[in-house]
Amino acid sequence: MKRSILIIFIIPVVVLSSCENILFSEGPTDFALNRDKQIVFYSDDENIDREAIYYDALLDIKEEFPEEFENMRVVSENTDEHMYEVDTYPSLLVVSKEKILVQIEGIVLSKEDILEPVSNALLD
Repeated sequence: MKRSILIIFIIPVVVLSSCENILFSEGPTDFALNRDKQIVFYSDDENIDREAIYYDALLDIKEEFPEEFENMRVVSENTDEHMYEVDTYPSLLVVSKEKILVQIEGIVLSKEDILEPVSNALLD
């Protein structure tokens, strides 16, 4: 009798101890894969002056799409967390489940060249 009660308590402990919760795991998780659409900005720390139009456009995007802007990722050229093939800095991407919807690279003449495709991608 005592042995069966002990077994009844030990089996669930062994089984449940092998379960892992993703939210509490220590491994890296990328929540970008779970979001519908996300903005990713690749910045060049050494040439920030070329990014002024991008910053102006991002401020307008923040007003129009606050939720998407809140989830935006900024990736520096010096980091190793490049999920997408980006060779030109600055670059602004709108991605949806690892698929690039919009990619704007390099020097842009007006912020409308950024706002129009990004807004259209975020609205769809």
